[in-house]
Amino acid sequence: MLRSGVWLLCLVFPLAPATVWSAERPNFLIFIADDMAWDDCGAYGHPQIRTPNMDQLARDGLRFDRAYLTCSSCSPSRCSILTGRYPHATGAAELHQPLPAEQVLIAQPLKAAGYYTAAVGKWHLGNAVKKQFDLVREGGGPGGEEFWVETLQNRPQDKPFFFWFASTDPHRDYRPGAIDPPHTSDDVVVPPIFPDSAEVRSDLALYYDEIGRLDEYIGKVLVELDRQGQRDNTLVLLLSDNGRPFPRCKTTVYEDGVRTPFIARYPNGISQPGSVNGQLVSSIDIVPTLLELAEQPPLATHQGKSFAPLFKQPDRPTRHAAYSEHNWHDYQAFERSVVTERFRYVRNWQPQLPGTPPADAVRSPTYVTMQKLRDADQLTPLLKHCFATPRPEEELYDVTVDPHCLHNLVDNPAYAAELSTLRNLLTTWQSETDDAFPGTEHLTPDGFDRETGLRLPKQK
Repeated sequence: MLRSGVWLLCLVFPLAPATVWSAERPNFLIFIADDMAWDDCGAYGHPQIRTPNMDQLARDGLRFDRAYLTCSSCSPSRCSILTGRYPHATGAAELHQPLPAEQVLIAQPLKAAGYYTAAVGKWHLGNAVKKQFDLVREGGGPGGEEFWVETLQNRPQDKPFFFWFASTDPHRDYRPGAIDPPHTSDDVVVPPIFPDSAEVRSDLALYYDEIGRLDEYIGKVLVELDRQGQRDNTLVLLLSDNGRPFPRCKTTVYEDGVRTPFIARYPNGISQPGSVNGQLVSSIDIVPTLLELAEQPPLATHQGKSFAPLFKQPDRPTRHAAYSEHNWHDYQAFERSVVTERFRYVRNWQPQLPGTPPADAVRSPTYVTMQKLRDADQLTPLLKHCFATPRPEEELYDVTVDPHCLHNLVDNPAYAAELSTLRNLLTTWQSETDDAFPGTEHLTPDGFDRETGLRLPKQK
């Protein structure tokens, strides 16, 4: 059994000398959205959100329908993606915790292999690991995308590249004017986890606008990639760091929290462009996949599996389960989850606490509307989840028919065998990755008021 101490002693990465760029060595370009739900774009069937560039990526590439994040929280998720390690194994499991210097990002072995590496836009990993990239350029316009095309234009022409283009769209807070023309309330499809009201529709329409702004910048980068003649030999990935910033989405380990849009375009490597893949994929698999495609050995620190075989053999499964976690993000928490082809199992070590969304979502028009309906005793039973206490310690959902995880099957004897199987899968994963509940006294306390979303005084 590999413990985290062993992992940290095995920080081995290839020290191959920089080489002349071969046309066979692919470039890598990752677009990462900030708080975008997996199905909130045209490529995944949304009828109204205007995302022509994302949609074209899917038509030209491969759309993964069962891709999952290791965490539904911004910085832990990004740290996990770039290291290929679960959040609790990175030393940065909670929101805003900086990634320790000894953690190896994908940029380091790629740079050692001759790649030019750059992270542009939202950073959110701390300062200790910035030197692993050739270039880190934070910010850039209201959505963090302003310097993406410029970075692509100014890259060294004699090297393959790895670009991490990180947006702050569609993160809160929302203001009108992200795109012209804007989405309207009539464009909104209200998920069944929210009340259908004018306030909620307006909130979602502004969220749609920021997705639209992200899509426009993705299009600008793709045009420049074509202009440089690098389209065919560049693997472009699109994903989000967590679910939408609304109640029962971001910070949860339900489908609406950790299921992510995941589109890959790689003309030189994907055998069936325009296809849809239903195999399970985890964001922790990105690092080993890129290193395999770059013909570099895997890192000893990897906890994921390469999904590169799916580009040529789409029916060959690379994993049978995907794991996610929820640690402190504004509020005290410790939850773990595993999803298989059909079922999602959730284990909650703090059932006495309500499922409060992040503080910015607590302050949102959607949550305020839900609070008013709750106080008037007009909130339907399915919408009371964010306020209910105690919550179940265990939950089981058939995500093939219940994608919003609304109907808990844990007490249904017909699913006893499935419950036991997934419970054992989670226990084994925790043991193998050195993850354990530390006790309530060791958890970070709430940093914000759960009713108002306002910051609490720091505890002495």
